[in-house]
Amino acid sequence: MKRVILISILTLLSINYLRAQTYGLDNADPAVFTKFKVPDTDLRTLWLNTGLNLSTSKRTQNYYYDISNYNSDFRFNLSPNYFLLNETDDRYLALTAYLNTTYDKSYSENKSNYDQFTNINKSNSYNGNLNVQFTLNNYFNHEDVFYSFGSNIIVQMNDNKSEQDQASISSTYEGNKLQNYIFSFGIGKGKLRNVTPVVSALRFQERMKQLNLINNDLSENTIEGLAQQFYKQTYYSQIHDRPDKYFWQDIEKTLSKGGVSLSGLNMYADNYLRETTNEIRFMRNEGLIAQMDIQLNYNNIYSSFTTSKIAEQFFTLVNLYLEYSHQLNLNSQLRFNLSLSGGPNILTRPAIRQEYSLNGDIGYDYELTDRLVISLEDTFYILFQNTNEEYRNVGNTLGLTANYFVEDNLSLYATYNWDYNDSKYFSTTIYNSQNHNSLSIGFTYYFERGFLYQ
Repeated sequence: MKRVILISILTLLSINYLRAQTYGLDNADPAVFTKFKVPDTDLRTLWLNTGLNLSTSKRTQNYYYDISNYNSDFRFNLSPNYFLLNETDDRYLALTAYLNTTYDKSYSENKSNYDQFTNINKSNSYNGNLNVQFTLNNYFNHEDVFYSFGSNIIVQMNDNKSEQDQASISSTYEGNKLQNYIFSFGIGKGKLRNVTPVVSALRFQERMKQLNLINNDLSENTIEGLAQQFYKQTYYSQIHDRPDKYFWQDIEKTLSKGGVSLSGLNMYADNYLRETTNEIRFMRNEGLIAQMDIQLNYNNIYSSFTTSKIAEQFFTLVNLYLEYSHQLNLNSQLRFNLSLSGGPNILTRPAIRQEYSLNGDIGYDYELTDRLVISLEDTFYILFQNTNEEYRNVGNTLGLTANYFVEDNLSLYATYNWDYNDSKYFSTTIYNSQNHNSLSIGFTYYFERGFLYQ
């Protein structure tokens, strides 16, 4: 009964404000999603970060005898970065390389006049982190068939040498190294585009109407141009220190080609248009894609404590991947993906001899302008490993989220999650099964808001 009363109160409170959401995305043809073409983008950026730090400290204390302490630390870091992106509607080439190195040298000295005791500690450490990612998807003759290459290389190193001079000289050494190399080659069919920028372009158009900057809808070419600019927005930070400035300059150039000017905007209008990128929005994709690739995955972890490789694996995997996403209309999306992966470990004495996995995800998203976003999603997976004994792990996650904002007075939210996991070792009949449910609901209601004047 209490729940019915609460829901009834919230409904009555929000009735007068629902009209604020009658404008939005329903005045455009849903075909704008299928017509969208990825903009031509060609970026190359190389930059270098470096820093030098030197710090010293000295402290003297006197109780019944003098105690002095001296510390110094020298640190130097060097981080070169490289970013390359070449993208068209029929080709995607990306390369990211990142190297971070740090050298640290520290010295500490403690003296006591009471027993003429001196303790000296020295330490030298080196840390290195290399990450290289490469992706190429290329379509044949503007058709839906493509081939792909990909790689991901991660190398991390940590060396630390320390010396201590006390009654006797002692030294220690610690070293760790992690390596992970992934190379893949595949072939596929279909196209899947990120069409979220189309929604940003349409919402930008609606905000211009609210400001009376335009009376009618923008042309298809102008909407297409705006969508392409919103598509490239995340890339501006790779090549500019002030990305927003250059992004909005290009937005103005796109509008000027369509005969629309943003000159003379006051501060409110300017901020109102810029707020388009801050609206609540879910990730939208349009299309169907199926792909198969062969992947080589090698990794190991080495530690100086055992002077041996803690873990080493070299998998040869075959991956099958299917993803479908479709905008049912301008407000809702249905999505589905399924992946199957499996193969042997080709090392002589591997910790895991075989590994197979099945992962799937199905979801539905609904968006009403920038104020209501609902997402329903179910994710499941099955993992099978053949080690010294066979192992199986099955899991499923069901989630529902809703965020609803009624202008000026009321905002609602609700989140529900159900997690299930079941694992089993067949030879020992050891198994573990668990269920977890969580529900969160709430609202905020403003009875009165505004500036108070006396």
